[in-house]
Amino acid sequence: MDLLAYFRVLRRHWRLIVAVTVAGAALGAASTLLDQSSPTAKTYYRATHTLVFDANQQGEGGAPRHYANPNQVPIFVTTGDVPDAVAKKLGTSEPGRDLAAQISTTVNDQADTLDITAVDPDAQRAVQLADTFATELIASLNAKEQAAFTADVNQITDRLNTYQKQRDALLPQMLANPQDEFIRSQYDAAVQNYGNTYQQYLQRVGAGAPTSAVSDLEPAEAIPISSAEYSARLAAGESGDNHFTAGNQNTSLQTATSGSSFDDPVSRGILGGLLGLLAGVGLALVANKLDRRIRTRDQAEAAYGLPILAEVPRLSAAQQRQHEVVAVSSPLSRAAEAYRAIRTSLMFQQAAVLAAERGPAPPSGNGADHDGHDSLFEPQPQEPFVVMVSSASPGEGKTTTSANLAVVFAEAGSSVLLLNCDFRRPALHEMFGLQDEPRRVQDTSVDGVKLVSNVLVDAGANPAQVVAAQRQVIAAARDRFDVVILDTSPLLTANDAVEVVSSADLVLLVARPDLSTTDAAERSMDLLNRLDAPLSGVVLVAAADVGNEYYYYYQRGRVSEPPGRRRKAREAQSNGKAAAVQPDTSDVFWPAAPQQAEEPKT
Repeated sequence: MDLLAYFRVLRRHWRLIVAVTVAGAALGAASTLLDQSSPTAKTYYRATHTLVFDANQQGEGGAPRHYANPNQVPIFVTTGDVPDAVAKKLGTSEPGRDLAAQISTTVNDQADTLDITAVDPDAQRAVQLADTFATELIASLNAKEQAAFTADVNQITDRLNTYQKQRDALLPQMLANPQDEFIRSQYDAAVQNYGNTYQQYLQRVGAGAPTSAVSDLEPAEAIPISSAEYSARLAAGESGDNHFTAGNQNTSLQTATSGSSFDDPVSRGILGGLLGLLAGVGLALVANKLDRRIRTRDQAEAAYGLPILAEVPRLSAAQQRQHEVVAVSSPLSRAAEAYRAIRTSLMFQQAAVLAAERGPAPPSGNGADHDGHDSLFEPQPQEPFVVMVSSASPGEGKTTTSANLAVVFAEAGSSVLLLNCDFRRPALHEMFGLQDEPRRVQDTSVDGVKLVSNVLVDAGANPAQVVAAQRQVIAAARDRFDVVILDTSPLLTANDAVEVVSSADLVLLVARPDLSTTDAAERSMDLLNRLDAPLSGVVLVAAADVGNEYYYYYQRGRVSEPPGRRRKAREAQSNGKAAAVQPDTSDVFWPAAPQQAEEPKT
């Protein structure tokens, strides 16, 4: 993502970021109350057990060492098996890692010594911790040396057994063929290898298991310390920075225990707020990563695998409540222009499909095709075509898109039939202020646009009967209208839209940012691809990054709309029932009604 994309993510999750920031500031300020309630005058103790490292002691017989100098030993004090062994020996329920947080080590390279220091509010406990960690460290190192010695002896023994088997296998062959020099040489080599290995075995076993080069020098003794040093050593142990050398121990502890400037509620609140802000930003990025909703144009193209034909701006709350058709009420708005862009794209695609079906034709002169149309500058379809408008899920804007597409096709001179194919939840007629009149071709307030709200009267008709009737109406409408627009049900909620795909020339999908998901998009595309549907593209409705204001430029001589024009257009839309509702009851246009269906209204 680029910087702008990150900014949009943070803006989208600003409530989460603010909440975490406020919580961090509150916790930071409240932490001072905990400090005030703690016993600051309490006495703490530290106890140091000193070990010495014998650099001259080496592993007998070449035994492997797990360390070569004191600087490598401290890591065994607070990690591995030593802390757990200490917890077991002390009989405490505390885990070994918690006890290790009370321990710090200091190595003196000059004297080859190792100090194990324990801190605790109790003096006896501090001494016990330091001495026990020192004892268990020596025991652990001796155990490691013993394990290495045993593994070494076992390895030598395995080689002895191998050479003995070779010798025993070659002896009968040599006795049977005393003149065979090759067998004799092999036998001699096996005997020699066995002898050398046996001498090595005797030397290794005779030397015995090595002992650790670390030994006790001075036991622990408790010394009172300040609460600052106690807190500093605990903090160093919890963070893993509790291993020092004689040259930098005091500096490190002094840095850790220096007076903090975050002792008052304000400063700690600011610090907590900053940490909360960072945590909130991190949570926002994680939430965005887990969010499957489509947010941007690029995400929509990636999810659907189709081009975005247009981005329709978000409508106002009043426009949504009034089911406003912006192509009628606001013809110069960006939303209306977006629908015109969709119309142009559909017309070009249909013209391309027709041209591909007809094949190349000899020109008739002046760049015109054999029908007399200018193929370069006239994308108008030469035959009526059917556009199916659908979406993956409900509420993504397919009905609004269907209504506005019909209007922009009509303003281009096409006769348009709007056919509602979502018989379960019909809403297309509400966009034009009409009633649901089944089996009627209703006039709308827009010239050139007619509407069929339902193909059957019986609301409880079998879905298969409804789909069959819709197909028959679509087939008949091709001979009477230039463009037929189908407002279908969502692809993933009902099978009705799938049943009419074969009747459509182009399928237009509608997606809505913040509502459509990549999962739904992939499932709907998988369904349509299996049907080999003639996919046209995707329309993004309610795009937040596209404004819906009027264009500020006009062609020469064009006058902007009068202030009352939009109001009159909305009134005409809301009161725009057909001036003369003329039903088409011909048997060709309307399918036979089911037995339980009512007779068509006249």
